[in-house]
Amino acid sequence: MSHHIAIPNSEKFDSKKAATLKTIFQGMAAAGVVGTIVIAFISAKLFAFSWLFAFFFAFTICIGCFFWNCLHHATDSEWSVVIRRQYENVAALLKWVALFFIPIAIILLVNPQLLYSWIQPVVEDSLMKGTKGWYLNISYFWVRAIGIFGLLFLLSRALRNRSMTQDTDGAAKHTFKMRAASIAGIPVMALAVTFGGIDWLKSLNHHWYSTMWGVYLFAGAAGSSMAVTILVCKWLKSLGYLKPVTEEHFHTMGKFIFAFTVFWGYIGFSQYMLITYANIDEETIYFRLRNTGSWNYFSHFLVFGRFFFMFVPLLFQGLKKNRGIIFCAAWIIFMQCLDLFIIIIPEYAPGGFSFSGFIACAITLVAVVGVLGLGFLRNVGEGYTFPTKDPRLAESLKLTN
Repeated sequence: MSHHIAIPNSEKFDSKKAATLKTIFQGMAAAGVVGTIVIAFISAKLFAFSWLFAFFFAFTICIGCFFWNCLHHATDSEWSVVIRRQYENVAALLKWVALFFIPIAIILLVNPQLLYSWIQPVVEDSLMKGTKGWYLNISYFWVRAIGIFGLLFLLSRALRNRSMTQDTDGAAKHTFKMRAASIAGIPVMALAVTFGGIDWLKSLNHHWYSTMWGVYLFAGAAGSSMAVTILVCKWLKSLGYLKPVTEEHFHTMGKFIFAFTVFWGYIGFSQYMLITYANIDEETIYFRLRNTGSWNYFSHFLVFGRFFFMFVPLLFQGLKKNRGIIFCAAWIIFMQCLDLFIIIIPEYAPGGFSFSGFIACAITLVAVVGVLGLGFLRNVGEGYTFPTKDPRLAESLKLTN
């Protein structure tokens, strides 16, 4: 460590400072759960699609923070040491996301046709007899789901426990152990996003083909999870915590959401261009639905809102260092919601925009965010707000762009 840099005192989160936010999350969770139950009684199919939307939104945010945590350790990053604990706190919520999958599992056991027609295909469905039948198998579906959640839970828990243990003894061995786990965690994350995205989203219409689907979902997850990290850090700083986090750290985080805004646009355009250029029925079926009727307006709004609207503001260094980054982060999270809404709900309402689908998604999202918010507040209070004895802490404190 550099001897001329004063190491800041450790910070323990006082839950009393979050009493108001905790009450808000409790209200959201209670109201959302009641509303979700009402939706389930009104329409089982509407509940199935809206819950899938809320579940996968939570999945992308948590696995995105897991990715950033793994990337931090695998590349031996210095700049992100002081914000790493927030990656860990959000990634630790993956266990709750696994619980959110239980209603979907129940739906698949009771009435699988509500979501996935491939589970009980019609006789004329030649795809299930040939190229896709070996993969879209309900037994393998369960194996993949259990494997995804099991590996993510074990790795995210191991990284967080090691990090918090290092806060007490400062041993360098924890750094090497976390690096080894993270090197394994990155391919696990890639497989989880890809297979989860195929099994839970893409197979809503199992006739559709795309070889870029996993990368597209990863781009959205990485950008939106970094946006969540920015909002979390800004909130903690407003309460007087995370003193070592400076505008330079927010500048770097802003550069990452800019990078993944561009990457999301590149992957989205590449997928659209290649599919429409080839003009093969099995590939164009996805865009034919979303680029016609009222869904077309939402698709265009997503393109302009997530890419063009964010591209210019995020170019400016000043915005990434002031309160403007809060708006950009919140907007990207909203665009992630819209992206998943356009992916999922048109399969429920192929004839056009469904107001009932929109309301149902909003209610289930409130329920999920409320529960995750309470879980996050608990995680924040379990340890220090930033790693206090990481060997690279001093280098993170003197970050300059």
